[in-house]
Amino acid sequence: MKYWILIVGLFVWNIVGSGEVSWAGSSSLKTSGVKSVKTQLVSIQQLQRTLLDDVRRRVDEERITVTLQILFPKKPITIPAGTLELNVDKDRFGQLSGRRAFRIQLIVDSQPIRVVSVVASVTARAEVLTPIRWIKLHEVLHAKDLVKTPVNLRTFNQDVAMHIDEVVGKQATRSLPPHQPVRPSYLTVPPLVHKGDRVMIEVRRGGLFVQTPGVAKASGLSGELILVSNLTSGREVLATILAPGVVEVQF
Repeated sequence: MKYWILIVGLFVWNIVGSGEVSWAGSSSLKTSGVKSVKTQLVSIQQLQRTLLDDVRRRVDEERITVTLQILFPKKPITIPAGTLELNVDKDRFGQLSGRRAFRIQLIVDSQPIRVVSVVASVTARAEVLTPIRWIKLHEVLHAKDLVKTPVNLRTFNQDVAMHIDEVVGKQATRSLPPHQPVRPSYLTVPPLVHKGDRVMIEVRRGGLFVQTPGVAKASGLSGELILVSNLTSGREVLATILAPGVVEVQF
């Protein structure tokens, strides 16, 4: 009996050890009839380039520098092989910088494969104009009052002045603190005539041309009507501002 058990044991060991028999079927048999699927990887760099190109289309690149870093996903994405396209879905936060969520559609051979959620940090940076001192209400800004300062922008269309022509010669509609970006919406064109200014009143009619001194009763811009006191007659008349210190009365 012992010899018989020994003989059976040796027979089983020879079969299993040789690898010629598998009780559940080998993996090669399982997969022998399955066609292998070719795949490709979508890298983090591809996602980053696609998002950066999309963001830059919304930005004035002469004024604003945009950088972008992918925070999620961390690893490449496996998809079927083929001609790859990446499309960024439109979102309602398109002008915002900071941490942003995007959706990128992956298309292979013109067929949508999947939509990937991507989290990225977007930075928008620009050189803006800042005062070197406090600018008082109604004060007119000059080039010597301003310097260019690099700052990060909250939005791509933020209300900040970046060119000197946007600021110089404008009047502040509120006090402007030093070292803070100047907002064009806080500036206005200064009046050509101020209330209390002595002005020359001109009257033209046909070949008649008369000038007489007056005093402005209000401030105004070019082309605006203001009330002017005629110092010769003592009467108040409506006059159109032509230039600094010059108004015209129509008859």
